[in-house]
Amino acid sequence: MPIKELKIDLTPHIQRVKLKPRRDILNRVLEGNWSTIFKGQGLEFAGFRAYTYGDDASKIDWGASLRAHDILVRELEEYHNFNVFFLVDVSNSMLFSSTDTGKLKAEYAAELAFSLCYAMMQSGDAIGLGMFNDKLVTKIPPNLGKGAYYQILRALSNKNNYGGDFDLTKALLYVRSFLKERSVIILISDFIGLQEGWHSYLNILSGIYDIIGIMVRDPRDSFMPQSSGQYLIEDPFSNEKLYIDSHQYAKVYRKETKKEEEFIRSSFEKAKLGFIQLRTDEDFQEPIMKYFRKRLTLTR
Repeated sequence: MPIKELKIDLTPHIQRVKLKPRRDILNRVLEGNWSTIFKGQGLEFAGFRAYTYGDDASKIDWGASLRAHDILVRELEEYHNFNVFFLVDVSNSMLFSSTDTGKLKAEYAAELAFSLCYAMMQSGDAIGLGMFNDKLVTKIPPNLGKGAYYQILRALSNKNNYGGDFDLTKALLYVRSFLKERSVIILISDFIGLQEGWHSYLNILSGIYDIIGIMVRDPRDSFMPQSSGQYLIEDPFSNEKLYIDSHQYAKVYRKETKKEEEFIRSSFEKAKLGFIQLRTDEDFQEPIMKYFRKRLTLTR
């Protein structure tokens, strides 16, 4: 599939003074919610120290105290940093737009991922990126600092990384081979062309990672044109073409796409994973903030 229409320019997202005020608000809200939701959920052993008057007696480690001939208290600390890995679908079906702005799903997804990267980086988390079609096109392991940020910028802006077939299962299995446990995976895709049984792999990974699925769809992925008439449709992977009458198939099409969308959502929810559904003709800031606010409420 030709991708000469692809126009990804993320430079304005770097020039913070030129961003709209609402984008700054988005990043502040996401940064704050992200830190509150994910940090402090677990504690890890940091070492021993001598007991002092006023310490919680329940924190005394009597075994260590006997060995050291002194009263020792176990010190615990919160997990301070997370590995956040963005897994972004760049297959053929993402190179589509029916909106007035002409923004492809791939462009929308890239802008979304880049904005989220900024928020996560500000929280001090390690960020990484995988771009996939039927294989992993780009692999940037989670890392701290602006170096990883600019690596992600270059990868998302590179037109050569876009297009191809789709295999989510293969991408998930490959990520499992190198990504550390307790990492957060933010999976951005239109979820079109899923292989049978894909959700079983999602269930397996749900016990290892915290996964947030973000479905990015064009309005035409869910609805046929309102006006009746014949339209030429094309399969983004097989290139098979077919003429259909939208008046005849509009209701069936909507019924089937709605059924598919609900199945994808329920697959994430059954695995106790996060899920957000977005449309390319709508700004992503409010649905994203709504999700984090809801999740923040549930963690309290």
